[in-house]
Amino acid sequence: MKKLLTIACYNLALWGVLGFFATLLLGFLSCCANLPANVFYTGLVLFAALGITATTICVSRGCKKAS
Repeated sequence: MKKLLTIACYNLALWGVLGFFATLLLGFLSCCANLPANVFYTGLVLFAALGITATTICVSRGCKKAS
């Protein structure tokens, strides 16, 4: 159980750091390209969904290996 929690925390932290950089990059691009805020927020939501999905897949694979 401790190993699975470690895997989940590691993956979520990794996606959190990547999300920070994605926010900076998307903010810069939407500002320079005069894109509406909806495009910025849609990109962030898609990136967050990708991160949560990838974390879920990695943790479920870790569950199969642990049992």
